[in-house]
Amino acid sequence: MIKILVPLDFSDTSSNALYYAIQLFQGSSLEITLVHVFSTNPTIVALKNIDSFIEQDSKQMMDELIAKVKKEYPDVILKFKILKEHVVSAISSLGNSGNYDFIVMGTQGATGLKEVFLGSVAGGVISKTSAPVIVVPTGYSFRHLDEIVLALSDNAISDATEADPLRIIARMHKSKIKVLQIEDKKLHDIEKALTIIEDLKPSVDHIFGTLDVNTDLHDYMIKNDASLLCLIRGKKGFLDRLLKDSVTLKQTFESPVPLLILHDIVPL
Repeated sequence: MIKILVPLDFSDTSSNALYYAIQLFQGSSLEITLVHVFSTNPTIVALKNIDSFIEQDSKQMMDELIAKVKKEYPDVILKFKILKEHVVSAISSLGNSGNYDFIVMGTQGATGLKEVFLGSVAGGVISKTSAPVIVVPTGYSFRHLDEIVLALSDNAISDATEADPLRIIARMHKSKIKVLQIEDKKLHDIEKALTIIEDLKPSVDHIFGTLDVNTDLHDYMIKNDASLLCLIRGKKGFLDRLLKDSVTLKQTFESPVPLLILHDIVPL
């Protein structure tokens, strides 16, 4: 059984991420836990009970969403959690519990609290969790994964098990894997990484970049019409460059396609 964690703020963006998760893993035994995280800081005694009202309202919206989804996808097991915590810490902690195979989340919610589901939160979760994260752009509709692009710099994959989440998705959809190597002045060595994922029979594409990793990745994905971009979070990966460039992880809300974020499991 594949177990997915989907953070929700009940916006169209987060609901769309839920449907993307269902469609991505459709055909597998699937359990999805929906988590809604809220926080309040009342300063007036009369507002001390606001938490219970927020929780009741959230529970009602959660029940309505679950009922709707169950009508369309009766075989999917749906669970939920409503938590009063800091949103990034709560989602990251659940991801680190080892109870979920993937976190699937949208990037821009519509709750009126800009910090809730903007790229900063997606970026925060990616930076703090050990679970694979799939980030779904606002309004993106699922389409078959004919090709998955894995962007690598140096030997970003250190261990075969690190790529297991990619293997699960690729084999489920019979996707072709294209390893993208963006070059600048130095020719990076990715032979070890290619050996580690040789069971996926990847092809390799080399391009000379502009030194703006975000732009290079965005333009490549648009030009090649791929359906999923996979990045490795590690000191040698493109994601590290994005972390240095922007605390909000530009690619998490500018990517034209969903992102699969894997984590380097070997300490560096």
